[in-house]
Amino acid sequence: MSYLVLARKYRPQRFTELVGQEHVARTLTNAILQNRVHHAFLFTGARGVGKTSAARILAKALCCEKGPTPEPCGVCEQCLEIAGGRSVDIIEIDAASNTKVEETKAVLEGVRYAPQRARRKVYIIDEVHMLSSHSFNALLKTLEEPPPHVVFIFATTEVHKIPVTILSRCQRFDFKLIPTARLTEHLASVLLAEKIAADDEAVRVIARQAAGSVRDGLSLLDQVIAYVGDAKLTRDIVADVLGVADRRLLVELAGFVLARDAAETLRSLARAADRGVDLGQLSRAFLGFLRDLEIVKSFAARVDDAQDLVDATPDELSETQALAAKAPAGLIPALFDRWARAVDEAGKSQTPRLLFEMAAVDLAAAEPLVPIGELLERLDALEVRLAGGGGAAPAGRPSAPASSPAPGVPPVSRASAPPEAPAVGGARSWATPPAIARPEAPSIAAAKPASVPAPAAAPAPVAARGGAPEDAWRAVLARFESKPMLGARLAHAEVMDLAPGAITLAFPDKYTADVVEKSRKEIEEAASAVLGQPTKINFTVGAATRGAPAVLRSEVGVETDAATADRKNREAEARQHPLIQKAQDVFNTALKEVKTP
Repeated sequence: MSYLVLARKYRPQRFTELVGQEHVARTLTNAILQNRVHHAFLFTGARGVGKTSAARILAKALCCEKGPTPEPCGVCEQCLEIAGGRSVDIIEIDAASNTKVEETKAVLEGVRYAPQRARRKVYIIDEVHMLSSHSFNALLKTLEEPPPHVVFIFATTEVHKIPVTILSRCQRFDFKLIPTARLTEHLASVLLAEKIAADDEAVRVIARQAAGSVRDGLSLLDQVIAYVGDAKLTRDIVADVLGVADRRLLVELAGFVLARDAAETLRSLARAADRGVDLGQLSRAFLGFLRDLEIVKSFAARVDDAQDLVDATPDELSETQALAAKAPAGLIPALFDRWARAVDEAGKSQTPRLLFEMAAVDLAAAEPLVPIGELLERLDALEVRLAGGGGAAPAGRPSAPASSPAPGVPPVSRASAPPEAPAVGGARSWATPPAIARPEAPSIAAAKPASVPAPAAAPAPVAARGGAPEDAWRAVLARFESKPMLGARLAHAEVMDLAPGAITLAFPDKYTADVVEKSRKEIEEAASAVLGQPTKINFTVGAATRGAPAVLRSEVGVETDAATADRKNREAEARQHPLIQKAQDVFNTALKEVKTP
């Protein structure tokens, strides 16, 4: 007789046997007892959590000779046929290999016929999200108003791919991932039934590696049992067979990092690689362990409250707490951030081991993240010591007057800083930053050249033979207020020459010049009316950008100049701020860049 794998041998046969899905079992049980069974169900969740098993149990509950009953007997002819996959009225379809609309229509042809032997005809469609859009459309009408003897049960791992028109016609049940503790109990009961000895820690390693999937856990258990034969399952054996990092390795690695021992950290990684541990899996597990360390450290004395956030036994939780106590505040988030970047980069690298080793050395040399508010307090205290005051400066002081250094203390020269040193990186500040007072930014009108007066709100056409050139050109622009597209393009033009009888305009690009060219006659008429004589318009491209002087800057150019002047003014204010200058003195560096909004 061929061997039956554990995942099939211990497949649930009743609602009460579903592992970790009590909310689904209770809802379906009450629906059957109250005779409120829907005609379409959608079971969604991760792989191996019981979706197809629940569908078969529901089919047995509806078709059992003693039913409908939430507790199918399992011994009648209908229950045995359904359990063995031989029932002609329970149709299981793999949507991944039946995606075409023709195949869906062929299935729906049998919906109208009554069941041959069972009380109901049940269609179980697995991986239903693989159906084509045309197949879903073919299902719509039948799914909304099926014959009374038909029940549809859909199962999927990607519910977001199913059209909302299908979702609205089904009762949706979300299957949860199984917690590690619950999965450990289930695997232990299977080992007990199989009469195989195992350590609790060994079973827990398998449950963790299963990541919430019962089927994955049973498959891994099958693999480990085949390796040990009649021997006892231990944690070391399980870790070696599966090539995973057990918790002892993670604790050892974290201990070396917190002790700032780069050599032992590298040796620990090398021993794990030589033992066959997958470094990718190890890196992800260590990232999760750093997360656990920070959570336990955050709860401090109330570590028991973190039990539902950290996947660990009470003993492991105490061990994690002792390890987290060795880390200064702000260090673990810095370690997590650096290691997360290494994990991300390793997935794209051809030499992941080298990357992980260098990242481990980087962790061993990492410093805690210090809030910027604390750095500012240290700067204030340093200023007081340099001044010979001896006391502590008031916290949160935004700036302090420059003072002479104490006798015997050499002054810190700002000129000694490298001109292009990288900007000092700072941590996120949880304190209120000091207010930086600055004068109001100059308005656009103030930044315009003195020869360009502010434009009138609605200039009227005037004869400007003896007036200023800018007044004449603004009068021309005012003629195109009713045509905003053309007016906007003219506003980008630089006036290169404005003489009696001729105006020369420079546009930033040829496309704009070509577009305005189509309205040349209209522009010449407007200019002639304003100047009081026939006026010809000449177009050029890029003359202003090549350094040719413009008689009159464009309105857009004037506003750009004003904005640029304002930005430079704010940058200068930032560079001259006392707090910034003190930071440059202390860190012996220089500003590389000032970003302004």
